[in-house]
Amino acid sequence: MYAVTLIKWSEEGGQARIGLPSDLDLPMAQPLVDSLRHGFATADAVTVQADAVERVSTACVQALLVASRHAAEQGAAFAILQPSEVLVEACDDLGLTPWLKQWSRS
Repeated sequence: MYAVTLIKWSEEGGQARIGLPSDLDLPMAQPLVDSLRHGFATADAVTVQADAVERVSTACVQALLVASRHAAEQGAAFAILQPSEVLVEACDDLGLTPWLKQWSRS
């Protein structure tokens, strides 16, 4: 469970903020999913701070994609704040640029 500590978590005023670590490799996928689930279960809005991401696995991008779909289906607020260049490039490689543009905020 060491990986869980790499994801920063805060909650204030009904908003959960999840700070992503620099390395979002495959072992980080499940802790990310768990953090996102907890965020949606405990807050009205979930924001993911993504400016520190220097490496990202497809599984972690999928977790963020599923979170955005969940938010859309539930009418919840969700945003990816300041996606790093690495995250932007990974989404571009996966054909997810329009999705990232829809959910990202500067």
